[in-house]
Amino acid sequence: MQGTHDIDQTTTADDAGEGLDPREAARLLEQTKREARRQFNLSPPWISAVMGAVILVAYGALWLSTRGQHPYEGPSLGVVGLVYTAVAVSIAVSVKVYRRATAGVSGPSVRRQGIEGVAILVSFLGSPVIQGAMKHYGASDAIVYGVIPAAAPLIIVGTTVLGIAASKADWAQFGATLVVVTGGIVAAFVGPSGAWLAAGIGLFIGVLGYAAATGKRLGRS
Repeated sequence: MQGTHDIDQTTTADDAGEGLDPREAARLLEQTKREARRQFNLSPPWISAVMGAVILVAYGALWLSTRGQHPYEGPSLGVVGLVYTAVAVSIAVSVKVYRRATAGVSGPSVRRQGIEGVAILVSFLGSPVIQGAMKHYGASDAIVYGVIPAAAPLIIVGTTVLGIAASKADWAQFGATLVVVTGGIVAAFVGPSGAWLAAGIGLFIGVLGYAAATGKRLGRS
């Protein structure tokens, strides 16, 4: 009986040893990490690409509606309504994807993303505040309804996202956002109508570049 007991203990120990094989554990851990990245990626490449196309069409419509205006009066109400609708749809899709990706997920990373989102939303207030101040001081429509709304959001919000990307060492996001900020700077110097086109192109290239970088990163994973 004693011999049988020893054999049982040895077998159990061997089974436990096999279950704790470091190579197998490392493989399972890496597989879990890959699946987590795929499941909880909050910016799927295809959504970024579609949003880039929507942005380019919307800003192109703004440019066409103001092209050749002398004096400059700003985009037509119909085009503004179209742009706001496109933006609302893009935001709705992004929120849906975010909620699906973070369903049942908690922890420091999710809380950090929430804080980053609040910071970005607050930075959006910078452009209308400047726009209102310029209107108050009697600036021309070319400034109030052209250059500022086209260029300022890209610069103000873009620099906020640049800081966030740098803090996370997310260089794909940093590079894409740098392109967007550069587009905003160009938009500030090409006139009230051309500002819309420059802003749209900058946003499109930045978003498309980020989608490509994200897709490549996921492909490697």
